[in-house]
Amino acid sequence: MTTGRLQGSVRVVGAGLIGTSIGLALTKLGVAVSLTDASPANVSLAVDYGAGVPAGEGDNPSLIVVCVPPDVTAVTVRRELENFPSAIVTDVASVKAPILDELAAAAADLTRYVGSHPMAGREKGGAASGRADIFVARPWVIATQPQASDEALQLVEQLALDLEAIPVRLSPLEHDRAVALVSHTPQLVSSLLAARLVGANGVELAGQGLRDTVRIA
Repeated sequence: MTTGRLQGSVRVVGAGLIGTSIGLALTKLGVAVSLTDASPANVSLAVDYGAGVPAGEGDNPSLIVVCVPPDVTAVTVRRELENFPSAIVTDVASVKAPILDELAAAAADLTRYVGSHPMAGREKGGAASGRADIFVARPWVIATQPQASDEALQLVEQLALDLEAIPVRLSPLEHDRAVALVSHTPQLVSSLLAARLVGANGVELAGQGLRDTVRIA
């Protein structure tokens, strides 16, 4: 019996930090979760942590969550749409407009696709860093697009709500502009500063402010 409101099983593609965290949170709610990843070792680790079970040939998920790097997100979403013609598919990539454009160019079924992006993370990636509470009280962008069905939008929004995140509806372009400012730019500044400090004199004098600035590098 599920304690959340999602109905049916969920397939998670990509057993890294976000995929494993989604699996842990949904499993805790009693949702049936199947996991797949290009690395069998990643799946085994996520399964050992309790994030779900290995995906099987007979799976018939209601919702598929693609948690792979942005450069392979579109091709993965397209494959999942084709392989599971009754499932709704979302992804958690940090860019949205280019993925939607690539899917549209490939004539993918956009009625069953809604991009999304949970604004959550940790300093370290991988299944070992997964936590069920990582999304609590964090914004979860629902990247609306005109071809998406109401059912698809509602299901992806329900995923965010069940994980205790705060759904925020934005267009893909609005999302990308906002994230470039509030997430990508700080990441770039942090990385550049950390690189500049390598081998520098006086680093031992740094206070907490510098540590906080380079923490995400």
